[in-house]
Amino acid sequence: MTIQRESAPAVRAAAEDHVGAIRHPLNPNAYYQGCGDGTVRVTMGRRWGRFGSDGRHIEGTLFEADPELCLWVAAPRPADHHRISRILDMPAER
Repeated sequence: MTIQRESAPAVRAAAEDHVGAIRHPLNPNAYYQGCGDGTVRVTMGRRWGRFGSDGRHIEGTLFEADPELCLWVAAPRPADHHRISRILDMPAER
């Protein structure tokens, strides 16, 4: 049995797709990112879906999302708010 590993550029490109996204605490494969228009894009692997702030499906091949996290991500707040978790763009030191 052989294990296929992704190349470093592929892993880096996949990580860059999630910059600014919030990882779901109970499902670490799900990334939630606000679209700026009151909707949320949820990505799980190669599947994605766009949801309203109440968690209702709008488009995409991913049909379920956490409505509480959608509400939290879609809420308007300042861009530099201290409570926003970031992936990869957060400095190492706090």
